[in-house]
Amino acid sequence: MIGEQFLVDIDKQECSCRKWTITTISCCHALTTIRFLNLNAEDFLPHWFLASTYEETYLSLIYLVNGSHLWEITAANDVLPPTKRVLPGRPKKKRRLEAWELRKDDTQLR
Repeated sequence: MIGEQFLVDIDKQECSCRKWTITTISCCHALTTIRFLNLNAEDFLPHWFLASTYEETYLSLIYLVNGSHLWEITAANDVLPPTKRVLPGRPKKKRRLEAWELRKDDTQLR
């Protein structure tokens, strides 16, 4: 809206629109203020959005699971999927008809 103003506090990382407070990501008002003050916007990002945190999260190794031919055989019965039930009544059509397919055409009656 024209004429609406927002109050931005860089030190507390708050804006009167409350988007910065709720999401912890700088809103457009905060980014405008940061650029006006010639500050780096990346300094106001939370640490969990940094590439270094992302790399640190996935730094540990994930070990592969052996294939089914290497699994140990147990005395328990195999787990099978449930049997498919046939529901009562007429089965549904394979696809839904478009609106133009539902109405009768005058040319078909002749």
